[in-house]
Amino acid sequence: MAQGALKKILILSIWDNVWALGKEGGVADELHFVRHLTDRGIELHFLIPEPEDEPDLIENPLLTYHTFPNIFRRHEKKSKYFKRLFWPGSFTRATTGRLRELAREINPDIILGFTYYPLKALETISKELGIPTAAKFFGVMSLDRFELSKLKYWRKNFEQLMALKHEVDLYIVLNDGTRGEMALTRLGIPKEKITYLPNGMDIEWADVEIDRAEVRREMGFPQDDLLVVTFSRLVDTKRVDHFIEAASTLSPEKRRNVTFVIGGDGPQRPALERMALDKGLGDNFIFTGVIPHQKIVRFLKASDIFVGTNALTNMSLPSCEAILCGVPVIAYDNSGTNEVVRDGETGLLVPEGNIEALAEKLSLLIEDSGLRDRLSREASAFGRRHFVSWEERIRREIEALEKLVTT
Repeated sequence: MAQGALKKILILSIWDNVWALGKEGGVADELHFVRHLTDRGIELHFLIPEPEDEPDLIENPLLTYHTFPNIFRRHEKKSKYFKRLFWPGSFTRATTGRLRELAREINPDIILGFTYYPLKALETISKELGIPTAAKFFGVMSLDRFELSKLKYWRKNFEQLMALKHEVDLYIVLNDGTRGEMALTRLGIPKEKITYLPNGMDIEWADVEIDRAEVRREMGFPQDDLLVVTFSRLVDTKRVDHFIEAASTLSPEKRRNVTFVIGGDGPQRPALERMALDKGLGDNFIFTGVIPHQKIVRFLKASDIFVGTNALTNMSLPSCEAILCGVPVIAYDNSGTNEVVRDGETGLLVPEGNIEALAEKLSLLIEDSGLRDRLSREASAFGRRHFVSWEERIRREIEALEKLVTT
């Protein structure tokens, strides 16, 4: 039975699959969200784009999926500029009527939208039917980059800026390091309408013990080399090419007993593999492909150094998971990165985009085993003190939604 006033939620999502970033390749917030809410007896209705193939959806008697025309697939071969211009409006036209129909049929306590795309549809239906609305931001991309010129800021963010002209009753913002609360309040969203939450973590990973030799053997890594790793969706914004470039500046002598590992998959993988070969690093680099999430803890605990080159923030889950597992992080200091990558405590910070400085910090940590050991201990201790379990994160999220229903 539901434990509070919240009994039924209608959710408008932009994703047709819970594994939108690659099957089992990362944490799907949606999985934890569905499990915890349905455990409380809350009925969930998802309105999602029509899947192209058989999707990996969550099966649960309290969960129902509904669909709308998949405008993302329809235009997937168009240029990114076309998509930025036309996807938001196309999404609104494709979803508003269907959302209205479902809201009348289901009579939910709340309509919740994932990301900024649903804001206009949510505002429209809320005005018509008087149903409370909430939007969940999993990050705000470049909305926090107010140091940019007005023109550059607008060019980077115009889709979100246009969407934010449409209001909802509650903004749930996850702290992925893109400083969402600061960005939204500076853009005029009242602070009292924002619930700012940490990302959930598998905090039990801190206590997992492994046999490093066994894990390295299983994953095909050298037994005695220093493992310098990164993992992510291999796309432009992750800038994994910076990782390869920094490694290439190290002398052959310094690279002799070092193996660099790139985990994950994505459109940039072929180019990155070519780059590593062209730089003469073929013997030093391993590309693993997607690492199932349940194996990440073993992968990290068998590693020695994690490198973060994300253009948006290096407070993302991979960096945080590395810290929790006691792996010191070398990362570009952008957005909210220094909230968790604390220079000289949990890792080493590098000026944003400075590949030469990245290589220098990498060289330092490769050479100084004492520094690595200290940072490893302090990183793990920091993770234990500061990171929040999925149970606690979702509890806070439910609490915010319950408050919206009861006020």
